[in-house]
Amino acid sequence: MEYRREIDGLRAVAVIPVILFHAGFELFSGGFVGVDVFFVISGYLITTIILAEKECGSFSLVNFYERRARRILPPLFFVMFVCIPFAWFWLMPSYYKDFSQSLVAVSFFSSNILFWLERGYFGAAAEMKPLLHTWSLAVEEQYYVLFPLFLMLVWHYRKRWIFGAIILLGVVSLLLAQWGTYNAPTAAFFLLPARAWELMIGASAAFYLLYGKGNKEHVANYRFISELLGLLGLALIAYSIFIFDETVPFPSFYALVPTLGAVLIILFSSQATIAGRLLANRILVGIGLVSYSAYLWHQPLFVFARHRSLTVISQVDYFILSILAFVLAYLTWRYIEKPFRNKNVISRTKIFICTVLCSVFFTGVGLFGHFNEGYIDRFPLNVASYLLGADDKNPNRNECGSSTGKYLHPKNACLLGSGEHIKGALLGDSHSDAIAYALGGALEGKGVGLKHMWYSGCPSILHLYRKDNKRKYRCNEYNNAVFGIVSKNDELDNIILVSRFTVFIEGDRFDNGEGGVELGAPVFIDGIEFKDKVRSEEQRINTVIERYVTGVKTLLDLGKNIILVYPVPEVGWDVPMYAAKSVIYSGSKVDVSTSYKQYLKRNEKTFAAFDAIGAHVNLKRVYPHKVFCNTYLQERCVATLNGRSLYYDDDHLSNYGAKMLIGDIISKMR
Repeated sequence: MEYRREIDGLRAVAVIPVILFHAGFELFSGGFVGVDVFFVISGYLITTIILAEKECGSFSLVNFYERRARRILPPLFFVMFVCIPFAWFWLMPSYYKDFSQSLVAVSFFSSNILFWLERGYFGAAAEMKPLLHTWSLAVEEQYYVLFPLFLMLVWHYRKRWIFGAIILLGVVSLLLAQWGTYNAPTAAFFLLPARAWELMIGASAAFYLLYGKGNKEHVANYRFISELLGLLGLALIAYSIFIFDETVPFPSFYALVPTLGAVLIILFSSQATIAGRLLANRILVGIGLVSYSAYLWHQPLFVFARHRSLTVISQVDYFILSILAFVLAYLTWRYIEKPFRNKNVISRTKIFICTVLCSVFFTGVGLFGHFNEGYIDRFPLNVASYLLGADDKNPNRNECGSSTGKYLHPKNACLLGSGEHIKGALLGDSHSDAIAYALGGALEGKGVGLKHMWYSGCPSILHLYRKDNKRKYRCNEYNNAVFGIVSKNDELDNIILVSRFTVFIEGDRFDNGEGGVELGAPVFIDGIEFKDKVRSEEQRINTVIERYVTGVKTLLDLGKNIILVYPVPEVGWDVPMYAAKSVIYSGSKVDVSTSYKQYLKRNEKTFAAFDAIGAHVNLKRVYPHKVFCNTYLQERCVATLNGRSLYYDDDHLSNYGAKMLIGDIISKMR
């Protein structure tokens, strides 16, 4: 196969934005599309190799898998091995258990399936997974297993039929991706069926250049067209990198922008074109040569830095870590990748034996970590008491609520407390779920119960939608159903409203001003009638506040007893992890708390909106800050107490913390 320097340059164009996107540089808001470019490149190169060998009659499935093993596995296994001691010393039990599961999944080329089941690539939890990036390797590995078998099966047919079959498979996969992005977004993002079309684009380019009239000699005859389309390809990729962001539905039709850009470069760029010469410069080619190892290193470096640090990592630190990723990439390429690709240095037998032994080793380490629950006994008891707070949450949360990708109709809502005497409903988002288990336990003893209707990420107010995330949040549909049930059911007399109201108004995640900055993308809610319309932030906020006030008044007009719970203090730090790490690194007990003034400033608009509803005989107010703030510590909001965590993360109360709040709620029921 002829070496094309511009393809290595294209690899550099793909890997640099991915790394800088994960480092949080806002300029590269669409840097994640680099993975899509990699898929196109892989589809092109693998198909070209297979076709060339099939034409010569030298193709061997064993040889193909050997080459793939030599190319992919040694650096991957080396990075995984290096990760293990850092995980042991720096990952808290729940994260170590998660890491252990990923070791097993990577060993079986199925980490994309694991992360699909765990749900989410852009969320806060994703930023703490050292091997999350291996999902794309799993997609490619699954493709490497299946695609050669497909070509072997259909090879005796005419080439145009094979080419047509590849196009058909690609179109079906693209349509599945488009549908899945809006109906099963996590599956569409992680799984091969919705990603195969990107690889098929590359495969189609290989067929076209080898068998069609699009061979390079023919294309070269149309210099102007080649120049224009090559530059267009670069422009499409650049547009995706700098204009797209996490809110763009992926891998829907939007993913055609970077993938078509990549295939235009493959088809029309060469050393004779401007785009080809730009990509073939020495720096980009050098980066492209080590791009695979750089991709492998960057995620663990970023994640372990986040786990080790007690405060948010600066952009300078991320830049240094990015440079370190390329330094390690060069060393890995020089001393791991190159030797293992040399058959004269390492034989086929050795590479296969090494693959099996490494897979067994990582599977064993992973299984032990999983079944030992992340080895909590690695830490002293005063640390473990904090860490247990991470699991001190509603055990029924996965069964009883709705979230992106999962819709549970409110008529099927779970019951809290006793079913003998239903006295109302608890409405809200995941903040309502955070208090649900403790509330249900207290109500059980009183012989009364509540329906719990909640949707993670959605406020329990009519006519609002998630503006920031188009991945099938069905907030408005859900709340219409909730209000329909509540308005027609006299049994549901008490309505308790608990949501993370402030984040829906402010949009930004919480910064406690003391180094604790909540991970995750901003959250924006707006009126449903303004969907896809450009509005100022002030207009959006005013609409949300007006809807809150109107929603509460609507319930009051129905004669319901409304218990409005004001904002629970956010923390900024993952409390169990921060408290535990503080003890480990400082050697003494640590009381985690945040500024009360910061709480009041953060929730100023929410307080004003709720206070503006005014007094009403059926409106009861519950103030969490009167429990947690300026009580145990002056001018502080406590997040730990008596050596235990009051939160299971950075903003959700643990069951232990919820017990401190529910008494006030129950006392206001009628």
